[in-house]
Amino acid sequence: MIDLKKMKPEEIAQVCKARGVKIDVPQLLAVLDEKTTLLAKLEDARSRANDIAKLVQTAPAGERAELIREGGALKHRIKIYEGFHTQLNTTFEEFSLALPNDLAKDTPIGTSDAANVQVEVFGEPRKFEFRPKDHLELGKDFGMDLEAGTRVAGSGFPLMRGPLAQMESAMLRFVYDKAISSGFTPVSVPVLAKTAVLKGIGFNPRRADDGTEIFFTNDDLCLAGTAEIPLVGQYAGQIIETKELPIKLVALTPCFRREGAHGRRDAGLYRNRMFYKVELVVLAEEGKTDAIHEEIRAFETEVFKELGLHFRVLRISSGDLGAPAFKKYDLEGWMMGRGGDSADAGWGELTSCSNCTDFQSRRLMIRHKSGDKKPEYVHTLNGTGVTTRALICLLEQHQNADGSVNIPPVLRQHMAGKEILRKE
Repeated sequence: MIDLKKMKPEEIAQVCKARGVKIDVPQLLAVLDEKTTLLAKLEDARSRANDIAKLVQTAPAGERAELIREGGALKHRIKIYEGFHTQLNTTFEEFSLALPNDLAKDTPIGTSDAANVQVEVFGEPRKFEFRPKDHLELGKDFGMDLEAGTRVAGSGFPLMRGPLAQMESAMLRFVYDKAISSGFTPVSVPVLAKTAVLKGIGFNPRRADDGTEIFFTNDDLCLAGTAEIPLVGQYAGQIIETKELPIKLVALTPCFRREGAHGRRDAGLYRNRMFYKVELVVLAEEGKTDAIHEEIRAFETEVFKELGLHFRVLRISSGDLGAPAFKKYDLEGWMMGRGGDSADAGWGELTSCSNCTDFQSRRLMIRHKSGDKKPEYVHTLNGTGVTTRALICLLEQHQNADGSVNIPPVLRQHMAGKEILRKE
């Protein structure tokens, strides 16, 4: 959640409007004020009750009865206060969980992805001298078997064998190793997380409708949709030594989301219920996150340049930002079948990187401390190194007239030196 003390009511309302979030800000602040006032009364009553308990032990016999009577009345009052405070806490939590992060001042304002701003473009659309195939056609030749995945787990769980499985592994390992060589510490994390951790990160595990993207178990655990959840969540309730910051982490995990494909634009490897991802997370001090955010963006850009892909960088607008993000970039690749109703290729999201400031750390109570100074909230950032989805661009942009696919040089060391994918 944001620091409500640092923002005026009209500023909070303006942020919510820009993001398309409907929250009764005056009521939220009224609940907060009532909760704060009641907490002060509760603490005063508890303090007086403790004082009376001590006085009863030494008071003269003539005064003891009156103290006992006052103590009994205070216990009754404390119980009432605690009940009201619990109710106010619940109401405030419902409000605060829906409250998004603040916006960077230069965020493009708009209600949808149509307001996103193109920042950079790398490479050019390839001009084919033959009829190019999309990744659905190419994938079948190299081991993608969507029907087999459906037999195992239902739609949205792709299964790949042979060359394509090998290329996926090589791509993930290339980016994972690159992150480690760039100073990120590898972490093996659980792929299940408590609902409280998801809420802290900024996900809404249980919505009133059936639109939740989260898979649940029967143990109040959720399958993680991104390694950001356990990478940040591991520090919940902790105070970190300031000298240890920034903490740069990377994990390679399967990710699980209940969303599914909608039409040919999302088919194949574009939108699935399980995929693999290399995730980057940084915990840092306030004031140092802008530079780190640009470093993550540069890392992601370098990955796709080394893979030889045509892609672009977008600055995400207010209406297209997730609740935790203060500032966000998306990297999109040029893909066949992403041109809507036309036969042309179009842009499809590959990765993103976000500066979440102290939004997550406030909810999870993650702080840092130096010496005798008062603990301060850390700031968190995250970025996608690569996901299974990038195979779409690798297949489509590097295909040849004979149906083979050139393997980028940076992947060959993880593919036993193989330079070309050929149908087996």
